[in-house]
Amino acid sequence: MMCRKRATIAALAAGLALLLAACAPRGTSDPSATTTRGRTASAPAIGLLLGTSPADHALPQARVWEGDAKLVAEAAGESGAHVVIDRFGAGPGSSDVLFDARVASTTGLNSLIINSQRQEAEKRLERGFAEEQASTTPGPINLISGVLSMAQHLQEFAHQTTDVVVFGDAVQTAAPVNLAEPLQLADPRATLQSVISQGLLNRDECQGWRVYMVDGSLTPAGGLSALQDEQLREFWREFFATCGGRLVVWDSTLIAFPASGQVPAASWTRQHRIIIPLAASVLFWPNQAVLLPSAGQVLDQLARKLTLTYPRATAEIAGYTAAVTVPGGPTALALSRARAQAVAAYLEAHRVYGGRLSVHGYGHQDQIPGGPALNRRVVVTLYVG
Repeated sequence: MMCRKRATIAALAAGLALLLAACAPRGTSDPSATTTRGRTASAPAIGLLLGTSPADHALPQARVWEGDAKLVAEAAGESGAHVVIDRFGAGPGSSDVLFDARVASTTGLNSLIINSQRQEAEKRLERGFAEEQASTTPGPINLISGVLSMAQHLQEFAHQTTDVVVFGDAVQTAAPVNLAEPLQLADPRATLQSVISQGLLNRDECQGWRVYMVDGSLTPAGGLSALQDEQLREFWREFFATCGGRLVVWDSTLIAFPASGQVPAASWTRQHRIIIPLAASVLFWPNQAVLLPSAGQVLDQLARKLTLTYPRATAEIAGYTAAVTVPGGPTALALSRARAQAVAAYLEAHRVYGGRLSVHGYGHQDQIPGGPALNRRVVVTLYVG
């Protein structure tokens, strides 16, 4: 039975001074266990946050998480760490405390028994991980809520170091942040401010955390482009830095655990650039430079960004096409420039001074991985420095 109330969590945390062999599954406790509070300042804590979106379970990449869970379990057994397993997906976090891997006492036990107990506890952790991984919750991704739930659970027992591993789709789409929107994803600092302004993140929420994010770009549509992956990574790097932690791993798997260091800031942040790739399929009719009726929703946001958020920024608008030819259609170079010009004309019509805009067409130069769909694009670069 899952532990869903904070009172239950607190009671569980206070009673989890068990030997590894006595670690009980989901929501059970040992009445003879001694209190951990006040005795565990040197014990590390490990949090596992598992995504529940369809992308986190339908794609083959998610299967490698089992090996990652084993790596974490072995580290937890060796260090006697407290381990909390939560999940995130639609709505608030599920608030599940499933496992505690700490060895509280080894009095009178020989090394063979201790090793056996530790191995059994590691297997329990892996089983708990697999059970959570198997569940799915449809709806918007709400990783922020999962992080806040994890922070509450980790506060229930004293610990010295904190490692938190996030497995799964990190494209937050639950309000107030929608990282599936190109403009919000491209400007992580401004997007993060909306989180802070609504009181969803405190400066000490994740104090001292080392955060590992695995398969953050694993979306229902597949993977993100290299630029989008970097933008998503930058948002979460800024997010955890803001609440007192640091992002140490952003990858498709855990190479080592625990790890040190820190993921560096994206190069374009130091150059005061905001790069916004807009899919041609969102803006234009196929093989034309005529804006779709729905293009206004995206371009209105871009116009507001240029008039309100960055009123002094200049914008470079670059059109690109896929490396395919359409019989009887315009040349790649002409089409790419015409599309860039159409975007510029829309912005001028919506109070953006034309002298701030430059237009370029590059045809099928600079192809990026992902096939024709990702290469049919208009890339808007704001220079805000």
